[in-house]
Amino acid sequence: MRTFLLTSLVLLLLLPAARADVSPLSADGPALDSAAALEDGLQAFRSGDHGRALAALKGPAAAGEAVAQFYLGVLYAEGWGTVPNPGLAREWFEKAAAQGFAKAEHNLGVMYQQGEGVLADPGKARTWFELAAAHGSARSAQQLGLMFFRGEGVPRDFTAAHRWWEEALAGGEPDAGYNLGILHLRGMGVTRDPAAAAAWWERAARKGSVLAQNALGGAYEKGEGVQMDPVRALAWYRVATQGGLNVAAQNATMLEARLDPAQVEAAAALARTLAADQPPATPSRR
Repeated sequence: MRTFLLTSLVLLLLLPAARADVSPLSADGPALDSAAALEDGLQAFRSGDHGRALAALKGPAAAGEAVAQFYLGVLYAEGWGTVPNPGLAREWFEKAAAQGFAKAEHNLGVMYQQGEGVLADPGKARTWFELAAAHGSARSAQQLGLMFFRGEGVPRDFTAAHRWWEEALAGGEPDAGYNLGILHLRGMGVTRDPAAAAAWWERAARKGSVLAQNALGGAYEKGEGVQMDPVRALAWYRVATQGGLNVAAQNATMLEARLDPAQVEAAAALARTLAADQPPATPSRR
């Protein structure tokens, strides 16, 4: 990951690197109880018993069950319950992707983007990300935005990045809202508009983006796009700190030193309220 600290650590411009999708399926995903072996394998995967998951999922995967194929791919890619084998991971992801399984399509995009088990190929990465996004992957939409932002295998196009990040944010990738704020703050593909930037950060911050929380704290500290409010600034810095963002902790320390005890106490109370409204964390293991 590359980080750029702007304006004395207030704003962190960090565009996350591609992450493979190893998250559990949501309740509205494909039926997972079609076979006892599949269900046993999925339960073992969720509980961290990866050796048992590997053994249980092989049968359903060989029978053509896309869910089992995807999770076998994850096990081989991560080396969970077995030695890492990117080649086998790619084969199982391809079998699931052939059935339109978005998570497998996304992971193939990551493999081609990062050269994991294959030669790095931004063109193929983009193709897989586009297929996954078409099948509902917000994570792939986020990656497509990054590719256009960086000009990675495509002409640099901030308008296209904006479009993909809007789709990603709507689909549940809150860091895409942070990136949208950066575009508006810097006038990249849009008219420079600090108020619009702060509005994107507010939306993303409330959805759990620690990057947006820190950036929103910076906006309130400087009065950029919003009315200056050091108490609210400190509160957002503290929420981002609780989310594990070190630069937010530094920003909080520097700001707190300039506030009086009543302001610090008010910020602490507001931070507790804001933190209580945060969605449950869904960390990626890769």
